[in-house]
Amino acid sequence: MEQRSRPRQPFYAYSPFNKRGGKLPAEVIQTRNRILDMWAEMASYDVIAEKLDISISTVVDCIARARENKDPRTERPFKNKKIQRADRRRRQIKQLAADGYGASEIAKRLTVSKRLVQIRLKEGTNG
Repeated sequence: MEQRSRPRQPFYAYSPFNKRGGKLPAEVIQTRNRILDMWAEMASYDVIAEKLDISISTVVDCIARARENKDPRTERPFKNKKIQRADRRRRQIKQLAADGYGASEIAKRLTVSKRLVQIRLKEGTNG
């Protein structure tokens, strides 16, 4: 039987949360910042996890911890994805109209009905 060159350590000794001094490794801090920056840019859990090559549960835990610590990057204007999509579509319609496209061209580009585009353009002129 061979002797180990160093003594065994308990599993928690390898956790970044249990180190002396309470400091996290630079790599962990950098990943957390990237997660929160992407979240602030309205990316979803699965998009963040895919781009950073980490698990979705890690992303969820990181954002939950940041919310507990009251990080401003965790605030979102809307919680519902449908509202976010509708708001994004409104902005796209306004931008394409400002670029000189007609209602039917905008509808084809965004794959929405021509009537929806007309309603959104009318909202923009009245409000």
